[in-house]
Amino acid sequence: MKERHAAGQKVPDEFIKAMDYIDAAADGIEQLKVPLRGKLLELNKARVNFKHYGLSPERLDAGRLVSYVSHFFDEATPRFFGTSFESISLADLLADAAIRDRLKAANEALTDENFTEAMGLSAEVVELASASVMTSLNPSGALHPSLMSTRLKATLGAEVVDDLSRYITGLVKESNRAALMLALPVDVKHASRFEVLAPPVWVFRGDASYQKQLMVPAEFHTAENARFCVSFATEVSLAVDARMTIPLPPLGQQSADELA
Repeated sequence: MKERHAAGQKVPDEFIKAMDYIDAAADGIEQLKVPLRGKLLELNKARVNFKHYGLSPERLDAGRLVSYVSHFFDEATPRFFGTSFESISLADLLADAAIRDRLKAANEALTDENFTEAMGLSAEVVELASASVMTSLNPSGALHPSLMSTRLKATLGAEVVDDLSRYITGLVKESNRAALMLALPVDVKHASRFEVLAPPVWVFRGDASYQKQLMVPAEFHTAENARFCVSFATEVSLAVDARMTIPLPPLGQQSADELA
């Protein structure tokens, strides 16, 4: 509506008036008018009945209305935006290329009914998103065996010290993940379910690889679980992205508001 103006009219903020405005701005060009107008009017009536009168449609009617929405997006998206609705992904909103590409791949695997791959890639998405936050908050990195004192190594032995450092690193990682899930606007029960379904992920130098051999048994690689994992990975990655994409000037040049 902001790109194509209807002469002598203001851009409206009401549903029906918005359709009228778009049709008027089309200036008689059919391909610029709102498609499926009759179905949209029926949808709007159902919306008004629910919002103002608490009336819900019957199950069959609800299914039909949902199909109207799907049909409208399929028709309107290429008409007004020059692309198919199926090509639009929330992943495109993500700034981090590695996370964005993996989330797209997880969605593609889900579409192809490769549920194992969808669950594994979702685990990689969450792991990389979590790591991006933790790396920013703790740039010094995780505990390394070389930081252990020589005296401790001499007393316990290098092998024991290595085992101890791995244990502590794993414990810190799990604690950080729990703290992050509490800090993000995600359902804790969903986070718990995801941790059960998602395989372990090996992260090295910014790359991630899920451990297929350590996944839950194959009978849990279902469409429902895969959809849940992809949905949760999308939710987490968008939440992390929202907290990570505001650029700051070099240290020492921030204003008081930016540091608050």
